[in-house]
Amino acid sequence: MADEDVTIHTRRGTELRAVLRRPDGADTGRLPAVVLCQGLSGVCDVVLPDIAAALATAGIVSVRFDYAGYGGSHGERGWIDPPARVVDAQHVLAWLAAAPGVDATRLGVYGHSYGGPIAISTAARDRRVRAVVAVSGPASGRAMLAAARPAWDWLTFLGRVDAERAAVAAGAEPTIVPTSDLLPLSPAFAAAYAELLGRTGEQGTSTAVRGAGLGTTEHYLLSADAMLAYDPVDDARKVTGAAVLLVQGELDDIALVDDTAALLAALPGIKEWQRLPGIGHLELDHGDGLAGAARLAADWFTTHLVTPLAG
Repeated sequence: MADEDVTIHTRRGTELRAVLRRPDGADTGRLPAVVLCQGLSGVCDVVLPDIAAALATAGIVSVRFDYAGYGGSHGERGWIDPPARVVDAQHVLAWLAAAPGVDATRLGVYGHSYGGPIAISTAARDRRVRAVVAVSGPASGRAMLAAARPAWDWLTFLGRVDAERAAVAAGAEPTIVPTSDLLPLSPAFAAAYAELLGRTGEQGTSTAVRGAGLGTTEHYLLSADAMLAYDPVDDARKVTGAAVLLVQGELDDIALVDDTAALLAALPGIKEWQRLPGIGHLELDHGDGLAGAARLAADWFTTHLVTPLAG
Protein backbone atom coordinates (compact mmCIF):
# COMPACT_ATOMS: atom_id res chain seq x y z
CA MET A 1 0.00 0.00 0.00
CA ALA A 2 2.49 2.60 -1.18
CA ASP A 3 1.69 6.30 -1.26
CA GLU A 4 2.21 8.28 -4.45
CA ASP A 5 2.65 12.06 -4.34
CA VAL A 6 0.66 13.80 -7.07
CA THR A 7 -0.19 17.37 -8.08
CA ILE A 8 -3.75 18.41 -8.88
CA HIS A 9 -4.69 21.73 -10.48
CA THR A 10 -7.78 23.80 -9.65
CA ARG A 11 -9.81 26.16 -11.82
CA ARG A 12 -7.40 29.08 -11.36
CA GLY A 13 -4.28 27.01 -11.86
CA THR A 14 -3.57 26.60 -8.15
CA GLU A 15 -1.50 23.48 -7.51
CA LEU A 16 -2.73 21.18 -4.77
CA ARG A 17 -0.38 18.72 -3.15
CA ALA A 18 -2.09 15.33 -2.91
CA VAL A 19 -1.28 11.74 -1.99
CA LEU A 20 -2.75 8.76 -3.84
CA ARG A 21 -3.06 5.42 -2.03
CA ARG A 22 -3.81 2.22 -3.93
CA PRO A 23 -4.49 -1.21 -2.42
CA ASP A 24 -1.86 -3.89 -2.79
CA GLY A 25 -2.26 -5.78 -6.05
CA ALA A 26 -4.30 -2.98 -7.61
CA ASP A 27 -2.61 -3.30 -11.00
CA THR A 28 -5.59 -5.01 -12.63
CA GLY A 29 -9.22 -3.98 -12.86
CA ARG A 30 -10.96 -0.75 -11.98
CA LEU A 31 -11.51 -0.08 -8.29
CA PRO A 32 -13.82 2.14 -6.25
CA ALA A 33 -12.18 5.34 -5.02
CA VAL A 34 -12.70 7.93 -2.30
CA VAL A 35 -11.59 11.55 -1.83
CA LEU A 36 -10.46 12.28 1.76
CA CYS A 37 -11.17 15.81 3.05
CA GLN A 38 -9.27 17.16 6.05
CA GLY A 39 -10.62 19.30 8.86
CA LEU A 40 -9.60 22.73 10.07
CA SER A 41 -5.84 22.16 9.81
CA GLY A 42 -6.15 21.81 6.04
CA VAL A 43 -3.26 19.35 5.72
CA CYS A 44 -3.56 15.71 4.74
CA ASP A 45 -0.73 14.11 6.72
CA VAL A 46 -2.60 13.88 10.02
CA VAL A 47 -5.61 11.60 10.65
CA LEU A 48 -6.26 10.88 6.97
CA PRO A 49 -3.36 8.41 6.47
CA ASP A 50 -5.17 6.09 8.92
CA ILE A 51 -8.36 6.35 6.89
CA ALA A 52 -6.45 5.74 3.65
CA ALA A 53 -4.86 2.60 5.10
CA ALA A 54 -8.23 1.20 6.21
CA LEU A 55 -9.72 1.85 2.77
CA ALA A 56 -6.76 0.26 0.99
CA THR A 57 -7.19 -2.87 3.09
CA ALA A 58 -10.81 -2.93 1.91
CA GLY A 59 -9.71 -2.69 -1.73
CA ILE A 60 -10.52 1.00 -2.18
CA VAL A 61 -8.29 3.66 -3.78
CA SER A 62 -8.08 7.02 -2.00
CA VAL A 63 -6.57 10.44 -2.51
CA ARG A 64 -5.99 12.95 0.28
CA PHE A 65 -4.86 16.52 -0.27
CA ASP A 66 -3.81 19.81 1.30
CA TYR A 67 -6.35 22.57 0.70
CA ALA A 68 -5.19 25.60 -1.26
CA GLY A 69 -3.14 27.81 1.05
CA TYR A 70 -2.24 24.94 3.39
CA GLY A 71 0.64 22.51 3.70
CA GLY A 72 2.34 21.80 0.40
CA SER A 73 -0.38 23.33 -1.76
CA HIS A 74 -0.10 26.73 -3.40
CA GLY A 75 -2.50 29.56 -2.64
CA GLU A 76 -2.89 32.45 -0.21
CA ARG A 77 -2.26 31.49 3.39
CA GLY A 78 -4.41 32.34 6.36
CA TRP A 79 -7.98 31.99 5.11
CA ILE A 80 -10.56 29.46 6.31
CA ASP A 81 -12.90 29.42 3.32
CA PRO A 82 -15.32 26.47 3.24
CA PRO A 83 -16.79 27.18 -0.23
CA ALA A 84 -13.25 27.37 -1.64
CA ARG A 85 -12.44 24.07 0.06
CA VAL A 86 -15.45 22.51 -1.64
CA VAL A 87 -14.13 23.71 -5.00
CA ASP A 88 -10.75 22.14 -4.17
CA ALA A 89 -12.48 18.86 -3.33
CA GLN A 90 -14.46 18.97 -6.58
CA HIS A 91 -11.25 19.24 -8.60
CA VAL A 92 -9.64 16.43 -6.62
CA LEU A 93 -12.70 14.28 -7.28
CA ALA A 94 -12.55 15.07 -11.00
CA TRP A 95 -8.87 14.11 -11.04
CA LEU A 96 -9.53 10.88 -9.15
CA ALA A 97 -12.39 9.86 -11.43
CA ALA A 98 -10.03 10.06 -14.41
CA ALA A 99 -7.10 8.30 -12.72
CA PRO A 100 -5.96 4.96 -14.17
CA GLY A 101 -7.50 1.96 -12.46
CA VAL A 102 -10.37 3.92 -10.91
CA ASP A 103 -14.01 3.06 -11.55
CA ALA A 104 -15.67 6.46 -12.01
CA THR A 105 -19.09 4.91 -11.35
CA ARG A 106 -18.07 4.03 -7.77
CA LEU A 107 -16.87 7.23 -6.12
CA GLY A 108 -17.09 8.35 -2.50
CA VAL A 109 -16.07 11.26 -0.31
CA TYR A 110 -14.85 11.13 3.31
CA GLY A 111 -14.62 14.18 5.57
CA HIS A 112 -13.10 14.47 9.03
CA SER A 113 -14.15 17.21 11.46
CA TYR A 114 -14.57 20.40 9.40
CA GLY A 115 -14.00 18.20 6.36
CA GLY A 116 -17.33 16.47 7.08
CA PRO A 117 -19.53 19.23 5.68
CA ILE A 118 -17.04 19.69 2.83
CA ALA A 119 -17.67 16.05 1.87
CA ILE A 120 -21.44 16.55 1.94
CA SER A 121 -21.25 19.72 -0.15
CA THR A 122 -19.00 17.98 -2.67
CA ALA A 123 -21.51 15.16 -3.04
CA ALA A 124 -24.27 17.73 -3.56
CA ARG A 125 -22.36 19.14 -6.53
CA ASP A 126 -21.29 15.89 -8.21
CA ARG A 127 -23.93 13.23 -8.77
CA ARG A 128 -21.29 10.60 -9.44
CA VAL A 129 -20.68 10.38 -5.68
CA ARG A 130 -22.41 7.26 -4.35
CA ALA A 131 -21.27 7.24 -0.71
CA VAL A 132 -20.23 9.79 1.91
CA VAL A 133 -18.81 9.44 5.42
CA ALA A 134 -18.58 12.48 7.70
CA VAL A 135 -16.84 12.00 11.07
CA SER A 136 -17.21 14.68 13.78
CA GLY A 137 -18.51 17.14 11.19
CA PRO A 138 -20.11 20.41 12.33
CA ALA A 139 -23.46 21.21 10.74
CA SER A 140 -22.43 24.69 9.59
CA GLY A 141 -19.69 27.29 9.77
CA ARG A 142 -21.88 29.38 12.04
CA ALA A 143 -22.37 26.45 14.40
CA MET A 144 -18.62 25.85 14.57
CA LEU A 145 -17.86 29.50 15.30
CA ALA A 146 -20.57 29.72 17.94
CA ALA A 147 -20.16 26.34 19.67
CA ALA A 148 -17.79 27.39 22.46
CA ARG A 149 -19.05 30.97 22.86
CA PRO A 150 -21.66 32.14 25.38
CA ALA A 151 -24.31 34.45 23.91
CA TRP A 152 -22.65 37.68 25.01
CA ASP A 153 -19.31 36.64 23.50
CA TRP A 154 -21.01 35.56 20.27
CA LEU A 155 -22.63 38.97 19.82
CA THR A 156 -19.32 40.67 20.61
CA PHE A 157 -17.57 38.51 18.04
CA LEU A 158 -20.12 39.32 15.34
CA GLY A 159 -19.61 43.01 16.11
CA ARG A 160 -15.86 42.61 15.69
CA VAL A 161 -16.37 40.96 12.31
CA ASP A 162 -18.68 43.79 11.19
CA ALA A 163 -16.13 46.38 12.29
CA GLU A 164 -13.30 44.52 10.57
CA ARG A 165 -15.24 44.35 7.31
CA ALA A 166 -15.83 48.10 7.44
CA ALA A 167 -12.16 48.78 8.16
CA VAL A 168 -10.99 46.62 5.25
CA ALA A 169 -13.54 48.28 2.96
CA ALA A 170 -11.99 51.62 3.90
CA GLY A 171 -8.52 50.42 2.95
CA ALA A 172 -7.13 48.78 6.09
CA GLU A 173 -5.09 45.59 5.90
CA PRO A 174 -7.04 42.51 7.04
CA THR A 175 -6.42 41.69 10.68
CA ILE A 176 -4.61 38.47 11.56
CA VAL A 177 -5.73 36.86 14.82
CA PRO A 178 -4.74 33.72 16.73
CA THR A 179 -6.76 30.78 15.50
CA SER A 180 -7.97 30.29 19.06
CA ASP A 181 -9.47 33.80 18.92
CA LEU A 182 -11.41 32.94 15.77
CA LEU A 183 -12.39 29.47 16.99
CA PRO A 184 -12.10 29.26 20.78
CA LEU A 185 -11.87 25.79 22.25
CA SER A 186 -13.90 24.74 25.24
CA PRO A 187 -11.84 24.31 28.44
CA ALA A 188 -12.34 20.53 28.28
CA PHE A 189 -11.24 20.32 24.65
CA ALA A 190 -8.26 22.62 25.19
CA ALA A 191 -7.04 20.52 28.12
CA ALA A 192 -7.45 17.26 26.21
CA TYR A 193 -5.71 18.68 23.16
CA ALA A 194 -2.77 19.98 25.20
CA GLU A 195 -2.43 16.52 26.75
CA LEU A 196 -2.48 14.89 23.32
CA LEU A 197 0.26 17.13 21.95
CA GLY A 198 2.35 16.37 25.00
CA ARG A 199 2.56 12.69 24.16
CA THR A 200 5.70 11.41 22.50
CA GLY A 201 5.34 10.93 18.78
CA GLU A 202 2.01 12.68 18.32
CA GLN A 203 1.96 14.84 15.20
CA GLY A 204 -1.32 16.65 15.75
CA THR A 205 -4.97 16.16 14.92
CA SER A 206 -7.48 17.35 12.37
CA THR A 207 -8.16 20.40 14.52
CA ALA A 208 -4.63 21.78 14.51
CA VAL A 209 -1.05 20.78 13.83
CA ARG A 210 2.25 21.65 15.41
CA GLY A 211 4.02 24.70 14.12
CA ALA A 212 3.25 28.39 14.06
CA GLY A 213 2.36 31.10 11.62
CA LEU A 214 -0.31 32.21 9.20
CA GLY A 215 -2.65 29.37 8.34
CA THR A 216 -1.60 27.30 11.35
CA THR A 217 -1.83 29.18 14.63
CA GLU A 218 -3.07 32.40 13.01
CA HIS A 219 -5.80 33.20 10.48
CA TYR A 220 -7.50 36.26 9.06
CA LEU A 221 -10.43 37.44 11.16
CA LEU A 222 -12.56 37.88 8.04
CA SER A 223 -12.40 34.13 7.50
CA ALA A 224 -15.54 34.36 9.61
CA ASP A 225 -17.47 35.82 6.67
CA ALA A 226 -17.02 32.71 4.52
CA MET A 227 -17.71 30.45 7.49
CA LEU A 228 -20.89 32.30 8.44
CA ALA A 229 -22.19 32.10 4.88
CA TYR A 230 -21.51 28.38 4.51
CA ASP A 231 -24.65 26.25 4.91
CA PRO A 232 -24.07 22.52 4.41
CA VAL A 233 -27.62 21.79 5.61
CA ASP A 234 -28.89 23.37 2.40
CA ASP A 235 -26.39 21.30 0.43
CA ALA A 236 -27.49 18.15 2.26
CA ARG A 237 -30.96 18.49 0.72
CA LYS A 238 -29.34 18.07 -2.71
CA VAL A 239 -27.50 14.82 -1.90
CA THR A 240 -29.99 12.57 -3.64
CA GLY A 241 -27.78 9.82 -5.04
CA ALA A 242 -25.33 9.07 -2.23
CA ALA A 243 -25.64 7.01 0.94
CA VAL A 244 -24.43 9.14 3.86
CA LEU A 245 -22.97 7.99 7.18
CA LEU A 246 -22.55 10.53 10.00
CA VAL A 247 -20.28 9.49 12.88
CA GLN A 248 -20.21 11.60 16.02
CA GLY A 249 -19.29 11.41 19.66
CA GLU A 250 -22.21 12.32 21.89
CA LEU A 251 -19.90 14.51 24.01
CA ASP A 252 -18.58 16.46 21.00
CA ASP A 253 -18.43 20.14 21.97
CA ILE A 254 -17.19 21.31 18.55
CA ALA A 255 -19.82 19.63 16.36
CA LEU A 256 -22.90 19.61 18.57
CA VAL A 257 -25.36 16.72 18.46
CA ASP A 258 -28.38 19.04 18.23
CA ASP A 259 -26.92 20.71 15.14
CA THR A 260 -26.14 17.37 13.50
CA ALA A 261 -29.78 16.32 13.92
CA ALA A 262 -30.78 19.12 11.53
CA LEU A 263 -28.16 17.98 9.03
CA LEU A 264 -29.41 14.40 9.21
CA ALA A 265 -33.01 15.47 8.71
CA ALA A 266 -32.07 17.38 5.55
CA LEU A 267 -30.52 14.35 3.85
CA PRO A 268 -33.15 12.86 1.51
CA GLY A 269 -31.64 9.47 0.72
CA ILE A 270 -30.00 6.52 2.46
CA LYS A 271 -28.49 7.76 5.71
CA GLU A 272 -27.27 6.59 9.09
CA TRP A 273 -26.14 8.40 12.23
CA GLN A 274 -23.67 6.60 14.48
CA ARG A 275 -23.73 8.38 17.86
CA LEU A 276 -20.91 7.17 20.08
CA PRO A 277 -21.65 7.44 23.83
CA GLY A 278 -19.00 8.89 26.12
CA ILE A 279 -16.89 10.13 23.18
CA GLY A 280 -15.89 13.73 22.42
CA HIS A 281 -14.51 15.39 19.32
CA LEU A 282 -10.84 14.80 20.01
CA GLU A 283 -11.15 11.09 20.77
CA LEU A 284 -12.02 10.39 17.12
CA ASP A 285 -8.83 12.15 15.98
CA HIS A 286 -6.34 9.59 17.31
CA GLY A 287 -5.80 6.18 18.85
CA ASP A 288 -8.65 3.71 19.28
CA GLY A 289 -11.27 6.33 18.42
CA LEU A 290 -9.70 7.07 15.05
CA ALA A 291 -9.23 3.35 14.38
CA GLY A 292 -12.91 2.80 15.09
CA ALA A 293 -13.92 5.65 12.79
CA ALA A 294 -11.70 4.20 10.06
CA ARG A 295 -13.41 0.81 10.40
CA LEU A 296 -16.86 2.38 10.20
CA ALA A 297 -15.82 4.31 7.10
CA ALA A 298 -14.31 1.26 5.42
CA ASP A 299 -17.44 -0.79 6.14
CA TRP A 300 -19.73 1.93 4.77
CA PHE A 301 -17.76 2.39 1.58
CA THR A 302 -17.49 -1.38 1.15
CA THR A 303 -21.26 -1.71 1.44
CA HIS A 304 -22.07 1.08 -0.99
CA LEU A 305 -19.12 1.03 -3.40
CA VAL A 306 -17.64 -2.48 -3.38
CA THR A 307 -20.41 -4.95 -2.52
CA PRO A 308 -22.92 -3.83 -5.20
CA LEU A 309 -20.47 -4.86 -7.92
CA ALA A 310 -19.95 -8.27 -6.33
CA GLY A 311 -23.70 -8.78 -6.18
